[in-house]
Amino acid sequence: MSAAHLRRTVNAVALALSVALAMPALCAEQSGSRALPSVKAVMDAYVAAIGGREVIFKHRSMTIRGEFLASEKGSAFDRRVYYRDGKMLYEIALPSGQYREGFDGQVAWRVHPRTGPALFQGDVVKSKQRDADMHYPARILDYFHSMEVVDVADFEGHTCFHLRGTNEWGQVNEQFYDTQSGLLIGYRFNSAWRGGPGEEREVFSGYKEFGGWLMPTRAEHKSADGQQVEITTDVSFDDVPDSVFELPAEVRALVGKTA
Repeated sequence: MSAAHLRRTVNAVALALSVALAMPALCAEQSGSRALPSVKAVMDAYVAAIGGREVIFKHRSMTIRGEFLASEKGSAFDRRVYYRDGKMLYEIALPSGQYREGFDGQVAWRVHPRTGPALFQGDVVKSKQRDADMHYPARILDYFHSMEVVDVADFEGHTCFHLRGTNEWGQVNEQFYDTQSGLLIGYRFNSAWRGGPGEEREVFSGYKEFGGWLMPTRAEHKSADGQQVEITTDVSFDDVPDSVFELPAEVRALVGKTA
């Protein structure tokens, strides 16, 4: 065993122990029906469970590789997501062509192979900026005006601390963290404000370590429009040049028209 491997193993054991010690204490508070844990306690347990702040902030860029399923039993399409310095590029190789969506630090955009380019507007841009933050798990509260732990609830078969918050652009978001592992199980929110179908859920499972960072390998998106699944097979770090986030020509043309 190499020295680096040994350090990672020791760190992983220490983090697992810290979560194991912290979560029963949180549950003990709740079981007495006297007080729920604080938001900070739940967030600290979550960050520790996925590897700790040092691991999360260790890298400047990240590439996620995997598949996108338009339905639970539908075809799987190649999927890539790139992050660097608050920027993001999301790509899916569809039969009709490549779907792309991105944020370059200022402009939030998409290019659909059938409908062409479009710019996101208003508060949706703020949402895309949040999505582009690869360090988001360690600074969730930076994006919220308020947050509270409202109760302990069942969510997708897990007993969870149920948090409800209002983000900085005024939208309510509910989050569910497993009371035993500390891991984020999912979100519940209403997407009508941005033209969505209403109540939607994001459910995370299959957590796996990538470079010391525990990440879900399966994300299910559930709404009245159906269910989509994103599978992560590989994650690599510090391999994304800034040029990846340059706006496509057709998007630059749209920006020029709205300037």
